[in-house]
Amino acid sequence: MNKRQFIKTIGATTTLAVVNPFNALGLNEPFKNKNAKKVLILGGRGFIGPSIIKTFLENGHEVTLLNRNKTNTYLFKDLPLIICDRECENRMGLKAIDKKYKGVFWDIVVDTWQKSPKAVADFLDEFKGRIGHYHYISTISVYDKWDKKFIIENEPLNPLPSFPKTIQEEFRYAIRKTLSEEAIRERTDKYTIYRSHGMKDTRVTRPHDPNAEPFWPVRFHRGGEILLPKVKNHHIQVTDVKSLTGFINNCSEQKTFGEFNIAYDPTPFKDYVASLIMATQMPKKIHWIDGDFLIKEGLEPYKIVPLWKPNPVGSYYFNIQKAINAGLINRPMVDMVTDQIKGYTERHPLDDVRFGNVMNGKQIKYYSMDKEKEVVKKWKSL
Repeated sequence: MNKRQFIKTIGATTTLAVVNPFNALGLNEPFKNKNAKKVLILGGRGFIGPSIIKTFLENGHEVTLLNRNKTNTYLFKDLPLIICDRECENRMGLKAIDKKYKGVFWDIVVDTWQKSPKAVADFLDEFKGRIGHYHYISTISVYDKWDKKFIIENEPLNPLPSFPKTIQEEFRYAIRKTLSEEAIRERTDKYTIYRSHGMKDTRVTRPHDPNAEPFWPVRFHRGGEILLPKVKNHHIQVTDVKSLTGFINNCSEQKTFGEFNIAYDPTPFKDYVASLIMATQMPKKIHWIDGDFLIKEGLEPYKIVPLWKPNPVGSYYFNIQKAINAGLINRPMVDMVTDQIKGYTERHPLDDVRFGNVMNGKQIKYYSMDKEKEVVKKWKSL
């Protein structure tokens, strides 16, 4: 090979490396998983669904959706979709699924949300023998009593009524979830149940409802003088959706089964405030105000002031050690807060949500900045 040919060859190799350095080096392209699984997501376009889908796609799995194709239809248009209404009685929606899917074996099925325990049971009965690993998003509300700190997964669950015979039978949220868990355990032992605790994400449960917006991240995003409750041993506990979805993927790949409490460790409120400050701008001033004084001024725990819940005693103290041991990795809380603010500013670019005020004839939760100023002024005058 002469000098001119050598330079030409080097030039071609360099160009190839710029275009596709992985191929040029003989390496596999990223996100091509040799052990890719066939994943079926039930729902998938609502609150937590998109984050779950993105996590599985990022890890190289083949994702198919199953839903009614009525919610956020613009999302994931390039993914296969099985149009199905699981809320039809007598499994009629499930039985109407296209025949080409009837013989498919799904390595992983993730049920993102289902308000009917009967619909959960119907799906598992209809797909019997065609599911390798079933994942269900549940809640810490399935526990009967929150009268002590550090509740673990084998604590007693809610007492239950008879299992519903129809889709339409209604139960409160905690009972729906507990009944659904019961239906799962009766039908398979290849399941993982995730008992979440107030999930936080870029998205919110009801994107067009101001009451679904995250109060503290929005309040710190606005800056100024901020009122905070000064309460002894004030802790919070929430679930970061991205940390949860990473754990779902990990449980899928490691074939980890069972029930898990999923959240951050109980976190001192002051540490949460530090994350809020890091994710936003430094407030002009913070006013730590005695909790009893706030209550006298109408700023009641939980109902009016979020993430302050002294009773029941176990509220923000669920034990997550089992999940940690199984591979749950919670990312820094500041990242969760940053995502929440990003989502809020995308939904409300004018920053027009006014907590504590009437908007479009509807009372918005929490308290207004005018009320905040009034309480701070009274506190400073003492």
